[in-house]
Amino acid sequence: MQTLYLITPEPLSPTDKAFFTQLEKCLETGITLVQLRAKKLTEREYCLCAETALKLCHNYNALLLVNATPKIALSIGSDGVHLNRTRLLKCTKRPLNSDLMVAASCHSLEEIQQANLIGVDFIVLSPVRTTASHPEALPLGWKQFAELTKQAKCPVFALGGMRIEDVSIARAHGGQGIAAIRALWN
Repeated sequence: MQTLYLITPEPLSPTDKAFFTQLEKCLETGITLVQLRAKKLTEREYCLCAETALKLCHNYNALLLVNATPKIALSIGSDGVHLNRTRLLKCTKRPLNSDLMVAASCHSLEEIQQANLIGVDFIVLSPVRTTASHPEALPLGWKQFAELTKQAKCPVFALGGMRIEDVSIARAHGGQGIAAIRALWN
C-alpha cells in the first residue's frame, strides 16, 4: 500500500480548471491514492467533479475515494469511499463490497473500534499535530498516535500538520504513512 494519501482542498466548482490542473500535477509526482473532499459543492456538483477527478486519477493509475456517501461512490464508479466520523459511526457493517476500498476518519479509540468492526481498508487518524484546517482540535502527538494505531486492524495514516518528511516518523510510530492536503497539494 502507498505511504501518501492526498486529500484534495475544496474545488471552487465542478469545472474548476485550476483545481484539475493541480490534481494532475500531484498525480504526475506519483501520488496514487486520492480523496476528493468537496463539502461546499451540492451533491450534483460533487458527482460532476468526482467523475472528472476519477478519469484523471485513472489516467495515472491512481485510486480515487470519494468523501461522500457509499451511494455516490457506487453511482460514479469510484474506487471506494472515505467515511467521515458521522458516516462511520452510523455504519452497522461495511458499506461497500470488498472489491472497493473503504477508508475512515478516526480521532479516538471508539472510532477506531467502529472502523475495525465494519472492516475498513485503512484509517486516517488525526490530528497528530496542530493543523490550520482545525486549529481548535487538540493534537494527539506521536506517542498517542502510536498507541491508537496499535488498536487498529488495518493500516493507519497520520493526518494533521503533516509534511513529506513525516512519512518516516509515521512509519516509526506504527503508521502506514501520511495523509495531507497542503503538504501534498502544493
